[in-house]
Amino acid sequence: MAGRRARLPVADASFDGAVCVQVLEFVADAPAALRELYRALRPGGRVVVWDIDWATVSWHSNDPARMARVLEAWDEHLAHPSLPRVLAPAMRSAGFQDVAMAPHPFATASFDPGSYGVAIIPAIASFVSVRRGVSGDEAKAWASELNELGERGEFYFASLQFCFQGTRPS
Repeated sequence: MAGRRARLPVADASFDGAVCVQVLEFVADAPAALRELYRALRPGGRVVVWDIDWATVSWHSNDPARMARVLEAWDEHLAHPSLPRVLAPAMRSAGFQDVAMAPHPFATASFDPGSYGVAIIPAIASFVSVRRGVSGDEAKAWASELNELGERGEFYFASLQFCFQGTRPS
């Protein structure tokens, strides 16, 4: 749906429920996408939208300036880095009722490869390389530092992800 008006390939009121996980942060016209989800739901149907407020992402680093540059460059991969801040009113504007939000912290102080904060390091390092003043060497150094912190037991990561729910009125 990014960059153009798109219609889901389904008839009106086709589904009892819809789940949208980390999608709308990439969609330029998130309100239009929400209206499309509303259209696809039957009256009484429920939607769940899950997205991250990337401004809440925090890693421990001995180079905070580099960390800030990396996170700023990472924001370029999104249409809405802090979508959860406006998602509830956007859902209500699309017609959803009973909109509720629940925060879910993703945090770890151990370098567990299965944890979110460790698993996304390679993707971020690859994406930010040569963006917004982050060189390839600097991106590698950023990822290496996080690995070294993990080896020394000094790794820290935290972020907030948000689950929104809403209902199409009956």
